[in-house]
Amino acid sequence: MTIAIIQTHSEHDEQTWLGQDMLLALASHDLNPQLILSGAGVLQGCYGHDAQRQQRSLHKRYGLLELFECPNPWILRSDLERFQLTAEDFIFAVDVIEPQDWEQRLAAVNKVLVY
Repeated sequence: MTIAIIQTHSEHDEQTWLGQDMLLALASHDLNPQLILSGAGVLQGCYGHDAQRQQRSLHKRYGLLELFECPNPWILRSDLERFQLTAEDFIFAVDVIEPQDWEQRLAAVNKVLVY
């Protein structure tokens, strides 16, 4: 079963931290959730956009995904263009998804949680 977590808020928003908590909880149970950064959520994974909360770093916690062998986060090419970013602007490797492939990829996911 594939579960996707779509992060849509800025790095300082409460929803961002809730989504990341769910993402890490699923990853710790070897469910290999698919992280999708969309809209303002794209910036969460970019250098210079780390956030701190209760002595926790958003970026350090995202670094745990590699330890859990989660797939690369997906980012829609149009979001990259909107924020004038490239794949090299991220703290982790990302898969850039073309708009024509977006629906097909999402259709392959069993559950989608949006934060």
